[in-house]
Amino acid sequence: MNTVNFFLGKVKIKADFENTTSLLNLCMYYKIPYSDFKASSDGVSMCFTAPDYKKFEKESLEREIKFSVVERKGIPFIFERYKYRHGIVLGVILAIALVIVSQRFVWSIDVTGNESLTSAEIISLLKDEGFGIGSYIPTANTDRIENKMLIDTALISWMSINIIGTHAEVQVREYEQPKNNSDKSVTAANIVASKSGVVEDVRVYQGNVVVAAGAYVEKGDLLVSGLYDSERVGFRYTRASGEVMARTTSEFVIEIPYEYVTYEYTGEQYYDKYLNFFDYLINISKNSGKEGAFYDKIDMVEKCCLFGCIDTPFSWHTVKYSEYVEKTAYRTESEAEELAYFELSKKLSEMADDSIILRKTIIPRVDEDSFSIFCTVVAIENIAETSEFEVDINVIDDEKDVS
Repeated sequence: MNTVNFFLGKVKIKADFENTTSLLNLCMYYKIPYSDFKASSDGVSMCFTAPDYKKFEKESLEREIKFSVVERKGIPFIFERYKYRHGIVLGVILAIALVIVSQRFVWSIDVTGNESLTSAEIISLLKDEGFGIGSYIPTANTDRIENKMLIDTALISWMSINIIGTHAEVQVREYEQPKNNSDKSVTAANIVASKSGVVEDVRVYQGNVVVAAGAYVEKGDLLVSGLYDSERVGFRYTRASGEVMARTTSEFVIEIPYEYVTYEYTGEQYYDKYLNFFDYLINISKNSGKEGAFYDKIDMVEKCCLFGCIDTPFSWHTVKYSEYVEKTAYRTESEAEELAYFELSKKLSEMADDSIILRKTIIPRVDEDSFSIFCTVVAIENIAETSEFEVDINVIDDEKDVS
């Protein structure tokens, strides 16, 4: 229902097919506008605004044209329904007044341009400066707040706060800290073996190679050093980088048990409902459910809009709990075998993304409680792993002086 119909009121009527021609002729003769004309198997329906319906009702009753009212909506009918319930009428008036007054307060804040700082952290910093959800817009000095934030927060180099209606858009640019060359310690790195294997090829972009093709290395062995020792210039350091391809052997087991646990929803659902006003949660109803039961939890937030189109500072926060139970299920040996080979294909596919599989050995085994696959894979893969270490510049400088 649109806003006009909400204020004027909307009436929906229904009539038999035999009265359709009379109704349409009446509307045409007296120029009574209608909308949403629909025909169905049991008759026709049409809608009028409340003022137009009064004229339509008067003329149709005089002509004894039969119809029935199936729906009445809008403010006139709400007031008619509750005209003797003064508390409800007063509450509606106060709610409308509150919405009108609250238009002068900040309802929501969006942050853009942030990377290292989260939106929640920036909103919290703004709140410390006296600006946040619920702030009074006419007295909000955004220039002062922006400057204060730049002074108090070293990570932000630029900020802009734009208030559009009741919504605040905060744009930030974070400060890139320059590297401090006077720092007495720097981070260098070696390349070590991530797993055991026989080296096939070494491709080094930076660093001092300490292994050659054909060498067998264990996990953790040094492959490329980030430290140089020269009689002419002494010690030098760098961040070693490159690839070390090696022939490796991997073994793994995929085991699929016949007995497993499945989860089934019972159909029981519980809700915790909260009314969110600006930044405050008001508990409306809380249902703790059954003690010891298992639940899936879903958070839902729904904005409250006046007349379906005007935003308000209210929103409904609903937490939905769906109860489920754990049940023991069983699969057959063939089902377990099929699932095991499916998992094996996934595992081999993942390995093939980063390596070249040369050979694989697969040994299936049927046990009393499970179906297992023992797999051995020989592959060529990159075993280079970066291992950082600290270098004290003072120590290196002393070494140079001694030499």
